[in-house]
Amino acid sequence: MRAGGRQVMDRIAAIAPMLSSHARTCVEARRVVADSMAAMVEAGLFRITRPARAGGFELSLRVFGDAVGAVSEVCPSSGWILMVMGAHHFCLASWPEQAQDEIFGAPDEALVAGTLAWQGKARAVDAGYVVDGRWQFCSGIDHANWVMMGCADAESGAPAVHVVAPRAQVEIDDSWQVLGLEGTGSKDIVANELFVPSYRAVDTRDLMRGASPYTLNHLTRVYRVSADAMLSLSVPAALLGIARAMHSSFIERTKQRRVIVSGARKAEHGPTQVRLAEAWVELHAAELILHDAQALMAQAAESEQTAATDMRYRARVKWQAAYAAELCRRAAARMYAAAGAHAVYNTGAIQRGYRDISVGAQHASIDFDSSAELYARTRLGLLSR
Repeated sequence: MRAGGRQVMDRIAAIAPMLSSHARTCVEARRVVADSMAAMVEAGLFRITRPARAGGFELSLRVFGDAVGAVSEVCPSSGWILMVMGAHHFCLASWPEQAQDEIFGAPDEALVAGTLAWQGKARAVDAGYVVDGRWQFCSGIDHANWVMMGCADAESGAPAVHVVAPRAQVEIDDSWQVLGLEGTGSKDIVANELFVPSYRAVDTRDLMRGASPYTLNHLTRVYRVSADAMLSLSVPAALLGIARAMHSSFIERTKQRRVIVSGARKAEHGPTQVRLAEAWVELHAAELILHDAQALMAQAAESEQTAATDMRYRARVKWQAAYAAELCRRAAARMYAAAGAHAVYNTGAIQRGYRDISVGAQHASIDFDSSAELYARTRLGLLSR
């Protein structure tokens, strides 16, 4: 049975205490713990972006973003995994129905990890492709039963195809020793001479433009948008949730702190109040920017003019996503700087949020400089398609 946006948020509220109680354990384990994954699966959170024809909820990117933010607020590791796997489930709507039915029709819940960047190589053979390479940042790979891999052409190096293969057919290389977001388990995967049938592949250009013909065979037109822009828009939703939790922790810590020399309450300190106010408005602005971009994506999906032919909305969405992420990063840095020496301990929520946001903001899909340049070029008439 399909669930609506309100039902999804109610389900998140119901499991939030449990996810929060396991948040630190996820970090220590360097993966989302089994109980947290099971709770999210049971709540149907990995079906938010899954096509209705394949048993999913097929909900809007606004609902997906709100869900990712809400989970990230209580457990950054779980929120990040929901974001990444949800993005992959969204992308699978661009694959042939045979692939959708195989992946989503299995008895076990489909959980798709992988990397959209074309880090590996593929060469065409009879009835499919042979894939080789190493893919980094495969968040949630320990819990996945399928992997999505972007591949460049083996000869030219140009983007070629995205493929999906059973998780058992690739090797995991535990490379995930990092500054933050340790609990996402974003390890490398390696494939050697892996054959993938043609029905489990899609042209990379069609996927990135939202131009796959299979996107028209769904209950709604939500999938008729750029996968690249969709992923860019999903990342800052997780960062915003983490930053909100950090902001709440900053408020509570500030209420309790006193200046060591004078004993004055930090809450009465004017500069501290200013930092708090600035951080809040940065996060509020990030939320408004994301909601505007989500509305733009919905509008593009419903447009009579094929969204895939218009670079302008894609460039604008990527820039707004990158700027929203930057606002979260600035707010996190501002709060950490004002939190005092005792905020440096690993047990503190403020330093944890600061490190997680610092790592998440490095995601290639929201690179600040390249996103700004792309948007500016479209506004200057230098790039339209």
